[in-house]
Amino acid sequence: MKITLIGPVYPYRGGIAHFTTLLAKRLIAAGHDLQVVSFKQQYPAWMYPGVSDKDHSPGREKVPAVYLLTPFNPLSWRTSVRAIAAFQPEQVIVPWWVTVWGPAFRYTITRLKRLDIPVTVLIHNTMPHEARPLDRLLARRTLEPADRYIVMTEKEQMRLLTLLPEARNILVAPLPIFHAFKPSPLSRQDARQSLGLPIDQPVLLYFGFVRQYKGLGVLIDALKMITERGIKAHLLVVGEFWEDKIRYLVQIQTLGLEQQVHVHDAYIPDDKIAPFFKAADLFVAPYLDGTQSAALKTALGFGLPVVVTDVIMDGTIQRLPDRCLVVPAGDAVALAEGILELMQTPTQEADQIDGLVDQSWDAMLSAVAQRPGAG
Repeated sequence: MKITLIGPVYPYRGGIAHFTTLLAKRLIAAGHDLQVVSFKQQYPAWMYPGVSDKDHSPGREKVPAVYLLTPFNPLSWRTSVRAIAAFQPEQVIVPWWVTVWGPAFRYTITRLKRLDIPVTVLIHNTMPHEARPLDRLLARRTLEPADRYIVMTEKEQMRLLTLLPEARNILVAPLPIFHAFKPSPLSRQDARQSLGLPIDQPVLLYFGFVRQYKGLGVLIDALKMITERGIKAHLLVVGEFWEDKIRYLVQIQTLGLEQQVHVHDAYIPDDKIAPFFKAADLFVAPYLDGTQSAALKTALGFGLPVVVTDVIMDGTIQRLPDRCLVVPAGDAVALAEGILELMQTPTQEADQIDGLVDQSWDAMLSAVAQRPGAG
């Protein structure tokens, strides 16, 4: 099938860029004729909360792409539509997670439909995690003209139907396991030494942007409870802070955990990621809200057992009960108990993960490559 996939790929960074790249590579490997239309620029510099939205680290996964779309430049919308029309795809996959890009994507969707090109919206988040007054209107206006929708959880399907009750042709395909990063050549002992961690004490990993809805404060409280059980576990907090860092530092100090919480306040390039996962015994996703987590699926790709809250439960997690323990969101006691229980589960080597990765991609590939009008 001839498919156009719109979305961020190299050099853009973050979970959605990794997902788009991996999806493109899988579609190409499956024999589809794929056009990738990426961004010439995603955001004005003043709008992006991080240091940069690009990662040029060596060894990153790449796919052929044309860089045409700037969501805040209407001239680029027309250029992108013309390039897509010239390719003559049988369907176009449009990503959705940023509502301020709504006018650009509504223009793209409606113009393509006038050319009788079917459009599928692949929804990462129906609404932003921290919604603003206009977000609902922008989301509804953008999503309503699409021919069909792919969401990643049943919860997100309900959010879409709440916003757009008339929506039809909705497919649910969980976010697959990410296995895109080279494993660390270091032993666990060497990885811990390189990060200033103790060799013989448990290490928990929180990885990704620090935002309020991701529940880091609950995890710090849970760490204190684990410590009070006589287990001196350590917590690696790795990722840029997109909110006030001071309140977490005060919480850590108040609970007397300064020697047990190790903060790396920075975006970690792809070629530097592996040692953090190698050093850890367990990955924790203490989300208070959300839809899915690329960091969580990356942890599974590295073979780590994970403790995750029920707000980001999906089909992949349900199929891995021996690797994933689900606890109620916002409950520090349950989180501590879950961590203690799963701490006994060993990690898996990379060659043991491949089968799980392939299985996790089956539903997503089936949904994306489904012929318009099928099913």
